[in-house]
Amino acid sequence: MLEVCGSKRLDNLDMDTQPDAVSATELRSPPKGAAPAVVEPPAEPSPAELRARRLLITGLVVAGLLLLGLVALLVFLSLDAYQAAYTGAGPSPGAVVVQLLRDAAIIFVAFETLLIGILLIILILQVQSLVVLLRDEIKPMLEAANETLATVRGTTRFVSHNVVSPVMKWSGYLAGLRRIVREISGLREGEE
Repeated sequence: MLEVCGSKRLDNLDMDTQPDAVSATELRSPPKGAAPAVVEPPAEPSPAELRARRLLITGLVVAGLLLLGLVALLVFLSLDAYQAAYTGAGPSPGAVVVQLLRDAAIIFVAFETLLIGILLIILILQVQSLVVLLRDEIKPMLEAANETLATVRGTTRFVSHNVVSPVMKWSGYLAGLRRIVREISGLREGEE
């Protein structure tokens, strides 16, 4: 038994003996005289993928900045309201901060509702583009496949009708004729 493992050659390998240890670099490198494996570089993304990636990153950065700005505004307003309530003769500073947080929560919920509405519109547009893709590209491919299947079905029917049936019919006739000839020749031998 001859086996090549990396660049080491093992002759007459017995089942009871263990081969020498082979290093990981020997396993990765091709044997001497063999061409090295061709490693293809990763495919570059298309311009549409690059544009979509840039748009996603820009959207995430804008959303992060808006969220950071909202938090900073909320902190500034609560500190300002707390200071105004503490120095003035109005409701307690805690009540003012709670009112401010309530108003901020209402604004935040309204902002979320607006964001969900925008995302629903984007979802509807994506579903519409999927329907257009199915209608304009997938449906013609299915129709072409159905036409091909109909052609294959017709060809099969034609071959069956014009080739297989006559061959089977003539094979039957020849088998019958052979049997008749055998019987007649058997009768002649029996008469003699």
